[in-house]
Amino acid sequence: MEDGWKYWEGKRIFILLKNHRQYSGTVVDVDDSNKPLIWISINDKFGKRITFVHSEIDVIQEEEEKNEKS
Repeated sequence: MEDGWKYWEGKRIFILLKNHRQYSGTVVDVDDSNKPLIWISINDKFGKRITFVHSEIDVIQEEEEKNEKS
């Protein structure tokens, strides 16, 4: 992954953390200014902003956009 964690910015994702919490939402910020810690912030499906460190991620997957038909 050539962009590293920045690749996920703006993408709709599903995340499973090592503590078994699950989140779905859109990545709004990837802060890698304090390496080796990389902080990822998402707006979850309920509109809440959630921030966690990359080392807590067990699974991250991009979700497909749902197309609504008229």
